[in-house]
Amino acid sequence: MPVRVRLDANKIAALRRNARQVLRKLDAPIHAAVRQTLDFSSFLVPRSAPWERAMAEEAARDAGEQLPPPLAESGFISGPEYNLGRPLSTSWTAGYEHPEAGPIHEGFHWGAQIVSPPPHFLKKAFRRSRGVARKGVAQVLAAYLKQHSR
Repeated sequence: MPVRVRLDANKIAALRRNARQVLRKLDAPIHAAVRQTLDFSSFLVPRSAPWERAMAEEAARDAGEQLPPPLAESGFISGPEYNLGRPLSTSWTAGYEHPEAGPIHEGFHWGAQIVSPPPHFLKKAFRRSRGVARKGVAQVLAAYLKQHSR
């Protein structure tokens, strides 16, 4: 889910001139937001009763198959992914490596947005942590502009 921060056009031009440095500085707040999102989502992940899991494992074993790990235990974070072309962006991805869920990413992007709806438990978690991401990104950008405007 994109993080939006309002800046005037002159400041955006200054940021684009040093895009690689700016994107690297944004890693810390975006990683923190993704980590918080995964933490929040862990409380919302659907869980089956232990007896249901045991029965499913037994049925899979009888069929000669192997079940994926429980959804709640398959969380991951990966990143950063930099796009230094047009549009510029940096992204971190968090999600669950499970057939019932997929990844969701947090990033800072200049340009068109790509939207792909995530599972509800990740979407709710991202809504809660978006403010943290927005504040962190705004602080990093303001500090960078202050440091390099002298």
